[in-house]
Formats: sequence, structure tokens, C-alpha cells
Amino acid sequence: MLVMSQLAELKTVYPEYEQLKYEDLLRGIDRDTLIKFSTYLIGKNLFSGEKTDNRALIEGWFSEGNKVFADDMYRRMSDYEKGTGKPLTVVYSISCLKVLQYGLEMADQGLVNTKSKEQSEIDLFFAMLALNQNEDYHQTKGKAKIETMFDEKLRPAAIMLNFAFPTQDITNFNLQEYTGCQVIKFLMLFNFLEQTDTGKELIKRFCAYYEIEKWQDYIRMVFPLMMAWTGREHAGSVDIVLDKNKDYELNLNFLKKLALSDYVKIADLDYIKLREKPLIQLDDTNFRVIHPLFISDKIYKGIFFLLKQLSDTEPKLVPNFRSWYTTNFSEGYCFNELIKHAFNGYGARYFDDELRAQGVIGPPDCYLRYDKDVFLLENKDIFIGAGIKGAYDFENLIAEIKKKLLAEGKKPVGIGQIITNIRKLMTKENNFDKGLVVEEASIYPVIVLHDPMFDAPGLNKVMNNLYQEELAKVKADGLAVERVKPLTLINIDTLIQLAPVLKHNKITLQELLEKYFKILNGAEEVANLTQEQAEYLERNAAIPFSIFAPNYMRSRFGDNWRSEELMGELFAKSKID
Repeated sequence: MLVMSQLAELKTVYPEYEQLKYEDLLRGIDRDTLIKFSTYLIGKNLFSGEKTDNRALIEGWFSEGNKVFADDMYRRMSDYEKGTGKPLTVVYSISCLKVLQYGLEMADQGLVNTKSKEQSEIDLFFAMLALNQNEDYHQTKGKAKIETMFDEKLRPAAIMLNFAFPTQDITNFNLQEYTGCQVIKFLMLFNFLEQTDTGKELIKRFCAYYEIEKWQDYIRMVFPLMMAWTGREHAGSVDIVLDKNKDYELNLNFLKKLALSDYVKIADLDYIKLREKPLIQLDDTNFRVIHPLFISDKIYKGIFFLLKQLSDTEPKLVPNFRSWYTTNFSEGYCFNELIKHAFNGYGARYFDDELRAQGVIGPPDCYLRYDKDVFLLENKDIFIGAGIKGAYDFENLIAEIKKKLLAEGKKPVGIGQIITNIRKLMTKENNFDKGLVVEEASIYPVIVLHDPMFDAPGLNKVMNNLYQEELAKVKADGLAVERVKPLTLINIDTLIQLAPVLKHNKITLQELLEKYFKILNGAEEVANLTQEQAEYLERNAAIPFSIFAPNYMRSRFGDNWRSEELMGELFAKSKID
């Protein structure tokens, strides 16, 4: 039997206090206490992936002076769990980050250090329950609206998407896999930058900013920060401790570049400031890690924002840096090089620039054919702005996703581009592949995305529904679409992990996609299900390809299915020992 845990909230544990506000509860508590408390709980929550034992948590939280309160707290939680059959979760990383935000903001307002130790312990616990309650409200408030927007079959995926999209990139990740992909993209980026004068100037400014001799030194200096986290033996926060040796000043200046100095909460939607500066300096030798994912992002993802800042510094290098970056690196280099590494033995392969040179209008970013299997791949290095991503306004979120992945005004993008190219193949307007017999071909549409926010559960199913609506228009025009497959959203990181095994033909993309389609169909394929079985399958149907693919690979080849071949090649090319 599948049992889902539930966030512990004021209204479930202390209903008489459910109107308390976390801002009032946290006011007066020492700033350093809030910082150390929140980072400790984030570290505890992310240590092993196992649920934190509430009895041990409460015993460690409250001092002897609060023993009566602590016993009553645990009794209330136990009674609720027994009465509902739902285990309660107190520690939620998003609530911890909000405690940290408030702690960083309060000192400037003179609102700290007015409460006793015992009262601080109680108010901190109440504040966590209040924050959990806020999160639960935001995650579920759109349910009624979703029920009017989607039919019964699609509602579970839409509800899960609404629940997960604002935060799942922070709460649902495999740090080791994620970090490995960050390293690979970092190496690819700087190998790309070395190829042009503009790129070389960016590298020069990058090295000057971090006071390093060459860009390879950056990976050597940031990687130990990740090792400090992944190598820890106990749950809790992680501190980087500097030795006062000959390299002390160099290391101190480097870490200061990654540490928060000032903090403006109003500008920290989606924890942008915390992501940008993922360390907190405690003293002249100790730095506290805020969240391991934010450190990992400094390997590659956060580099974009720094390079943009460096490019915009006078004299400016690139007028529209994001457009330059996505066109030249994300699509023109990273995506293309990865496709070249992963796929061989094909019948035909064309990138968009090759097709444009042949006069093809609006070509796919990559056209790939193996025998009768055609893959139309669109590469999208896009994101949803923090104001929409974190607002829990599902109608606006779907509208923005459609703008990014279906059509922007009258301009087709993503799905729209794929549908256009399917139509052109079927009408033989596009006939650049002389080996294609379109009447016998199976067509697999794929959108490759670069930001983990698009790995939200439910998104692939919701977007596939929009895709099927567009495909129905192609069918209505008299074109046979029976061999056109469902839409798959694939994160570039997943493609990076799969690239070596695809290269050596241990598995094919066609096999992976076909297996995923069975998951995507969910309960529709199975008759006579119990309600519990149907709900379980509906949840599975909402999983992203980024979760399905590694799980499937483990089932086929065991836990050690990944290869370090691509990373090894890039380290050698970059001359990093």
C-alpha cells in the first residue's frame, strides 16, 4: 500500500494557533540562530533521502526547559498520524529557505535578539508549521481552477504540475548526477569560448574576476566545495573551513565571491540571491553552505549570469548576451556536439544550419533518421521568469509555458515548430532526406530543454495533450498521423547521461521513448483497476523523462550503467588532471 506523507501544519497539530504568522513568530530571534537553524535542517533533510524521525527531531530541537511542550507536541503529532494514517513531515527545505530569507533580512530592521532561548525554540517550531501551512495552501489553492481547465484524464497530471513546478528543481534532484552534468557543461562552455575572440575576452574577464590564472583553475577551486557536502558523514549543515596557509588569502577572496554580503528579500523571488551567493561567511575561516544545489549551480548554471555581467561591463562585448549565448553555445555548440557524440550509424542526420543552407525554411534543430525511425529534435534553452514560476497561479503558468513551447503570438515555437515540420515531411515539401519513405516512417518528436524547472511532474503529459490537439489538425487536413509518436520533453542533462550508452548502442533512443510512452499512457492501458491502483498509475504517468530514463537504465543494466567517457574526454581536452 502506497502511503503519502503530509506536511505538518499549525492547523493539523495546533489548530487553536492556525492563524499565527511566521513573520511574527520569527521576529526577535537571533539572526545567527535563524541562519544556523535553517541551514542545519536543510542539510539534515537532504542527507540520505530518508524521512526524518519526528521523535528524534523534537528531542534535538527543544532544551530541557521545554520538555513539557516537546512531549505535548509529539503527542499531538502522533495522535494525528494514528487518526489519519498519514505520516507527518516537519522539515521541508522550502520552509527552511524562507526562514533563512527572513533571518538575513531582520538584522537590518533591528528585529533580532529579544526572545529567550526557550521561547525562540517554541516560536521556531511554530514558524516551521506556519510556513508548511502556507506552502500547502499555495500548492493546493488552484485545484478548483484546474478542474475547469482540464478533463478528468488530464487533471491528476495538471494538479501535480501546479503542485511541483515552483519548487521541484530545489526539492527533487539527484545531487551526484546533477553535479556531473554541470561539470560536463562547464567544460563544453569554456572549450566553446576558447574558439572566438569574443569568447577569449570573456575568459580573460572571468579569470580576472576570480583572480585566477586560467579558467581551469575555477573548476579546481569550486569542486572541493561539492566534495565537502557529498563527503560528509552526518546529517546537518556543512561548513567550509580555510587553513591559514600560504594560499589562505587566495582561497578567502575566492569564497567571498560566492558568499552573501548584503541581502534584499524583495529581489529574491525563487531564491535568486541565495542561488547567486550560496555561501554565508561566519568568520574569517568558516563559510556555511546554504543549499548543495546552489553550490552545484556555481559550476555551470550560475556562470551564465556572471558572463552576462562581465559582457555588459564597458567596453561591452555582446549587445544581447542571452540571445548570443543560446544561439551560439546552447544550440550551436552544446546541443550539436552532444548529438554528434551520442548518435552514430544513422541513415541521415541534419542540423538546422545545414538544412537552411539547402534552402529549407524553419527546419528542426536536428533531424535524425535510423532506418524508418525519424527523430525531430527541437532545442530550447528557455526559462519561466521567477515571478510566474513561484506565484502558484496555474492559469498564468500554463499561458507562459504555451508562449515558450507552443506559439508566441502567431509564431510557432517548440510544439508549433515540430507540427510544422511533421506537416512538411508528410506533404513532402521537405524532401532533403532522399532515403526517407514517409509513408512507412515512424516520427518521434522531442523537445530538448536546458533548465531543470521543466522536469516538473505532469508537464510532459500536459504538453503532450496540447501537442495531440495540434496533431489532430494535421489529421483533419487528410494526412495520416497514425505513425506519429507522442511528444517527449528531455532535459539536456538526461541526454548527457545517456550519450555514452547511446553511442555504444547499449540501448536506442527509440526503445527508451517507446517504454516511456507506456508510462505516459498511465491507467488508460489497464482495465478493472482499484482506485488506489489507478491513482498510483496516474502519478507514474506524470513522471518526467529525466526520472523515467535513469530508472529504466538501472532496471536494464544495474546501478552502474553510467559511463564517465564523455567527462574523461572533456577533461583531457581541457588539460585538467
